[in-house]
Amino acid sequence: MKKIFFNPFEQFSERPLILFGIATTILMSMVGAFFNARFDGVLDLHFSRPTFFLNTLTDNALNVCVLSLTLFTLGKIRNNKTRFIDIFSASLIARIPYYFLPLFNWNNIVLTESEKLMQQFMTLKPGNTPTFDNIQIMVLMIFTGASLCFLAWFIFLLYQGYKVATNAKGSVEVVLFGITLLIAEVFSKIIFYLIY
Repeated sequence: MKKIFFNPFEQFSERPLILFGIATTILMSMVGAFFNARFDGVLDLHFSRPTFFLNTLTDNALNVCVLSLTLFTLGKIRNNKTRFIDIFSASLIARIPYYFLPLFNWNNIVLTESEKLMQQFMTLKPGNTPTFDNIQIMVLMIFTGASLCFLAWFIFLLYQGYKVATNAKGSVEVVLFGITLLIAEVFSKIIFYLIY
């Protein structure tokens, strides 16, 4: 059971992984839209009103494509036998933990508390200190903690898939993977900036 959650790439072939990944992406894009989530970058999640299913699905599709292309490029450079389908399935499956973060915005609580915080900072006069209520602190701390955990899970899964696809070994591969992930984030932000 542990391997299914942390390294499904050694348990299943790419075809069932891709089918499951696509189905989950579509389903969780609907859920994300319901909870006003926008995945506007490979490593990003923001809440905004209103949000529509087509927007959230487009966000996720673009992120998977950018991840797949950047990691495939690195994989081909490091190992000429790297197959795109393996990298694509890794990108699809690795993003699944991220899709559960919008559930924390139940009844728009994260969005509402974030907006209150931003409003407070925008209207703060020089020399004054912001005040936080207990609900605001609790909501934002829980969401931040969950975001970090799910981000770590996403990156871990992605690296496991990349490692299986490319036969990557050693610390150099980890560093190159990390740099490529950051490059994917930059590319995704540029694309989102241009199309929205």
